[in-house]
Amino acid sequence: MSNRLLSTIFGTTKSSIRRAVSTVRHAFMRGFVPLYLGIDSVTRESLINEHTKPLAKKLFGNQEERLILILDGTYIYINKSNNFQFQRRSFSLHKGRPLVKPMVVVTTTGHFLTIVGPYMSDSKNNDAAILNHMLKTNIDDIRGLLREGDVFVVDRGFRDALPLLKDLGINAEMPAIMQKGEKQLTTGEANASRLVTKVSITLTSYILILNYSCRKARNFLTIKHG
Repeated sequence: MSNRLLSTIFGTTKSSIRRAVSTVRHAFMRGFVPLYLGIDSVTRESLINEHTKPLAKKLFGNQEERLILILDGTYIYINKSNNFQFQRRSFSLHKGRPLVKPMVVVTTTGHFLTIVGPYMSDSKNNDAAILNHMLKTNIDDIRGLLREGDVFVVDRGFRDALPLLKDLGINAEMPAIMQKGEKQLTTGEANASRLVTKVSITLTSYILILNYSCRKARNFLTIKHG
């Protein structure tokens, strides 16, 4: 939502909107984000004991003290840029419009651990490439939180990141992929894929609710002030 639209809604100037948004942003960064968001805001023991569902522990943790995280890339729609290079790199052929891609990391209870990015939406930044970048550059010191045997619950878009996860000792739980020439998964593969979906649906649900809320708010403002 542009500052121009906000100034119309609240009956003030654009400069006042800019100052208000800047003040709120800095207040959040000082008093909210360090306490409730990010890897530094919570301990590993708290994540395991308070933010991991018993079902996930039983399915993937073998009842051991393993950290189980769900990862997925989402998207934020943006306006078309006047910068040609940025315009090309931010245009998603899949969605057919400009957007950027944050990588969301949550626990199995839905606790948001961190959000990395946003990244450009071109072919260089698929889910696997973003995860590889996160781990190789150790963004937010995420590798300092992880231990050998921890579990990442991911979808098939992360398949190219599996070798790196294996090298780091991270167990990747991902739905099975049919090999060339196969027409369907085996019974064991299908059942294992359902277990992954059962756990990863937590993140999908939160993202859907967030996107739905944003769309409803945007439609309300368009109808009321359009």
